[in-house]
Amino acid sequence: MQNKIATWSEADDQRKFDRLLRLMTNRSWLLEAARITLASSGAKTAGIDGVNKAMLEGQLDQHLEQVRLQLLSGE
Repeated sequence: MQNKIATWSEADDQRKFDRLLRLMTNRSWLLEAARITLASSGAKTAGIDGVNKAMLEGQLDQHLEQVRLQLLSGE
């Protein structure tokens, strides 16, 4: 779906997309974003918050739920 949205937006810069927030907060999308992020070379070091890859993986479900709720609330 992400590739389709990217292709559609490149083909038609006037196209409007509804319900993107619903897609972005979908658990499978959040899991895929986490997978890509955790697989990157930057995941080898802790972030500005001091959380490293192992710490995040240990609390991934809770963290993704927190991110989802923050997105939905507009925080």
